[in-house]
Amino acid sequence: MIDTDFTLFHGLASTCSKKVRMTLYEKGLAFKSRLMNLQAFEQHHPDYLKINPNGVVPALLDGDAPVIESSIIMEYIDDRYPQVVPLVPADPLLRAKMRLWLRFSDNVAFDAIMLSTWARLSVKRAQSLSSAELKEVIDRIPTRERRDRWAKIAADGFTDAEVLDAHNKMVNCLQKLEAGLCEGAWLVGAKLTLADIANIPFIDRIRTLHPELMAMGRYPALEDWETRMRARPSFDKAFCFTDDPRVADLPKL
Repeated sequence: MIDTDFTLFHGLASTCSKKVRMTLYEKGLAFKSRLMNLQAFEQHHPDYLKINPNGVVPALLDGDAPVIESSIIMEYIDDRYPQVVPLVPADPLLRAKMRLWLRFSDNVAFDAIMLSTWARLSVKRAQSLSSAELKEVIDRIPTRERRDRWAKIAADGFTDAEVLDAHNKMVNCLQKLEAGLCEGAWLVGAKLTLADIANIPFIDRIRTLHPELMAMGRYPALEDWETRMRARPSFDKAFCFTDDPRVADLPKL
């Protein structure tokens, strides 16, 4: 491992944290772990909001300089150590295509798994809080969208229409990735790039929460890619993360 000044603030089950961890492990870069208990709302603590005002993980400190938003962090890591296992194509057109897949992971793939993830990790937690505790939690959330979402799921959970919409979004995500991987072994060019790393956490999440959507043979190109991604040493290190003593106390997904 190559020593760096990186400190990663991240969540154990967070898909966006997993893609940053996999980037670091793929490049062989050491980092200090600051694993956060998202169920205890540590991401809303004032000290963390100074690093990431959005109150979400991950966030990376390079020395004292913060970098936020997972796909931007991934590109920053590769820019910072470009000669160490480069994960960004040299060709400008391929680099542009890679960035489209990063945007896909941030918008389409993240949106597809959000409801199912919240249903597994957050609904029971929100509904277990007293009115006073819930108000305290919501008042500390820095963004209106997340404040509104917490208030809604605590009161109502999710409607059948929302569950169906989430199902359709997951299917669309799988179909888009299958189509992209039918063009080649990797999403961009002839080797692994940040595009692949950015999207594998969402496929892993769909398989974990809704394996019926990924019946064998339904998405052959995606299955082959997923198998090769899971075989990489960086995958287990990022997804079955153990490099922090707090791991034992946090929920896994």
